[in-house]
Amino acid sequence: MSSPQVIVIVGAGVLGLSTARVLQDRYPGTRITIVAAEIPLVPPVVEAPRPSADNASMWAGAHYRPTPGPDRQSADEHKLALQTAEVMKSIARHSTEAGVQEIVGREIMEYVPDVKKGFRDGDIYASKDDQFRVLEKSELPPGAEWGCEYMTWVVNVHIYCRWLLTTFIRLGGNLVQRNLKDLNDEFDILPTISRLTRTPLVINCSGRNFDTDPLTNAIRGQTVLVRNTYDKTATRHNKDNSWSFLIPRPLGGGTLVGGTKQLGDWGTDIRPRETAEILAVAVKAWPEFVSDVNDFEIVMENVGRRPFREGGLRIERELGQGRTVIHGYGAGPRGYELGWGVAERIVKLVEDVGTPIAQL
Repeated sequence: MSSPQVIVIVGAGVLGLSTARVLQDRYPGTRITIVAAEIPLVPPVVEAPRPSADNASMWAGAHYRPTPGPDRQSADEHKLALQTAEVMKSIARHSTEAGVQEIVGREIMEYVPDVKKGFRDGDIYASKDDQFRVLEKSELPPGAEWGCEYMTWVVNVHIYCRWLLTTFIRLGGNLVQRNLKDLNDEFDILPTISRLTRTPLVINCSGRNFDTDPLTNAIRGQTVLVRNTYDKTATRHNKDNSWSFLIPRPLGGGTLVGGTKQLGDWGTDIRPRETAEILAVAVKAWPEFVSDVNDFEIVMENVGRRPFREGGLRIERELGQGRTVIHGYGAGPRGYELGWGVAERIVKLVEDVGTPIAQL
């Protein structure tokens, strides 16, 4: 009998962790190793070496706000989001320690996008049985033209990522903390550090593919974490293309107030002016949350680089030189929203490689 092959996942962000867990649930006993430069064990609020801005999963909100659209990419991502929503709701109901919570989502808009004009009460918006309804004119704040509410989910990302990782390890997964230069580095060093006897199948969830893909870029996001709590996750879009959002974090994590989305901005320093603007806009948009900027209890200011890929996620298999790589990266700010759907597609590509999964 030949030596068993193993699966190696590059990256311990939400896509890499979700993929590892789907593989473990689908094929118990599969040998899986996660290799990552940073691992989600210490939350940024702890006075210790903090995650870098490139460890985007640890700086995220995160919540699910549906973004249906007429183009093919938007439609495909909406399918992944609906699939992910079902898993997240199940986690919220059956694994309360994971930091996921079902909650009311509210959207307020100063204009009405064409894609939302046709929505009616009772439509499926975020997921099945999401209790979707369009807000009455009397419920809209000044300046708003459209709004809706529905049941969705939010995440305390620090707790959730640790939960995914510790569950992965408890079920027999291996973890190697190593800063790889590229995927070739992965193939070169892994047989030594993991005592592998065969070239592994590699799943690339590295975020930006080591910046070798010309379609990848970063979206800089600055947000503010406050102790103040809110009873829903809320987003407001204004005519001038500015916005404000509130994302509660379950299990006593406060509320994330945001925020910026700056494509191609690689800055990592906190910008005090942006913090002031974020909080001022939030007071104007959500006076029932905090009516004065001085009432915010700031925990920390955050900057993360979201790994964006023009044209959407890359989920495909690459074969060559006796090696197999399955790519799964480029989710931008939607890693949590699409994570379980992406993981299922990656695992389908693993199954299609041709090696019986029982031997992996």
